[in-house]
Amino acid sequence: MVNFPNFSYAELIIRFRQYTLMQQAAIAGMLVLLIYIPYSYFLLRLNIVESISMALYSAILFIVVYYFTSVIITRKTKKMASQSLGPKKGLRHK
Repeated sequence: MVNFPNFSYAELIIRFRQYTLMQQAAIAGMLVLLIYIPYSYFLLRLNIVESISMALYSAILFIVVYYFTSVIITRKTKKMASQSLGPKKGLRHK
C-alpha cells in the first residue's frame, strides 16, 4: 500500500469542496471516465474506440447532471438559510 505523509481523506474532501461547482463536476467526470474505459474494454469486450466514445458520452452526461443537481441543491440550501433568519411574519411585534 502506498503511504503518503500528511495525507488524510478529510483534507481531500475539504479541498474538493473548496473548488467551484464546475471544477468539482470536471474532477468527478474524469474519475467516471478513468473507471468506465477499462470497464467497457475488459468486461463489456468493446474495442478501444467504442470504449472511449461510450466512456466520453457517460462522463459528459455525468458532468452535466452533477453540475445542475449541485446548483439546484446549493440554491435551495441558500434560500432556506436566508428564510430562517429573523422573526416569522406573524410574530414580529409580540
